Amino acid sequence: MKLDTVFKFLLVVVILFTVQQICPLHEMRRKLQNGTLVPWVKGALSKLCSHFCFKSIQRDMEIFYHDKYIVPRPCYFLFFIVSACLTLVAKWLMHRVSHPLGERWIPRKKWSERIRKIKVARFNLMFFNLFYFTLISALGFVALRGQTFFPHEMGGQGKLSDYFAGYPNQKTSSLIHLYYFLNGGYLLTSVYSLLMAEKLPDFCENFLQHLCAVILVYFSYGQNFLRVGSIIMLCHDICEVFSSACRVFVDTRHKVVTVSSFCILFTSWGFLRLYIFAKRCILPVHRNLHMLDPLIGYEACVWLTFLLLVILLMNAYWFVLMGKMFIHFVASGKTEDILTRVDELEEGEKKVQ
Repeated sequence: MKLDTVFKFLLVVVILFTVQQICPLHEMRRKLQNGTLVPWVKGALSKLCSHFCFKSIQRDMEIFYHDKYIVPRPCYFLFFIVSACLTLVAKWLMHRVSHPLGERWIPRKKWSERIRKIKVARFNLMFFNLFYFTLISALGFVALRGQTFFPHEMGGQGKLSDYFAGYPNQKTSSLIHLYYFLNGGYLLTSVYSLLMAEKLPDFCENFLQHLCAVILVYFSYGQNFLRVGSIIMLCHDICEVFSSACRVFVDTRHKVVTVSSFCILFTSWGFLRLYIFAKRCILPVHRNLHMLDPLIGYEACVWLTFLLLVILLMNAYWFVLMGKMFIHFVASGKTEDILTRVDELEEGEKKVQ
């Protein structure tokens, strides 16, 4: 079985599982049979309007700006949309800087026009990501370093029992909320960009990872899992800094920067995205499922665990690919981004010719 088939299967399972959680089919069928579907829809819309009426928004915004520690509120999801819009503007501005650099640095004669165009587009994206994740990782570290639940391997106190202390009414620093908003907004733009761009061979694996990340960010914010969720985001954000740096320079002549970034990336990926993510994030969540079960439901607990394991699986898959990249570099002395799988497009062009 090809890996693409596995990714497509997992993608279908994630979508079906998520739809089932948002709108359970058996529950909808029961409401339809009992004739209570229309009143239920009206009640849901009425509740939604009450959350997003002017007075509610004004009250919740005042709480956000005046209180240092707050709990998530429905109208705060508006900040994710604002963040996504600001991210799109920042990407557009950064593109005006990065595109001329990409055209200048990426060789013209090494690849076909189509392949080179794809590489320049990837350069533009990674150039923005390099600056974005550097800033967002710094913000995340500042927001989390003084928290008691910050893992001791990362310089914190490591009281992981505080992840769910006082749950579900635990209050979290407004700076952590801001960190969530910025990450959630970025993820929305990333999913949009993936859907609008040319479908490359790595589309399924990228879309699977982004979809799981989006679902987890918004689900964890709605369920007030900000403490463990913010640690997970920071582990991934830090790695993205070095991943972006490596992929910005991989197709240029700056081999020293590429190799240096790759060595840091490989080390940080194994430590943060595999060890810390599994031991300090997934395991504590698993150990507290008995406490979460009565509050969010058994199926939601299974769904949450499944999504976390899918992301862990993707992290392990990319870690193996990076190992292959290192072996390829040692054997040939050439740096090559095999994560994008552009070589498959090149082989396809050769067959057509």
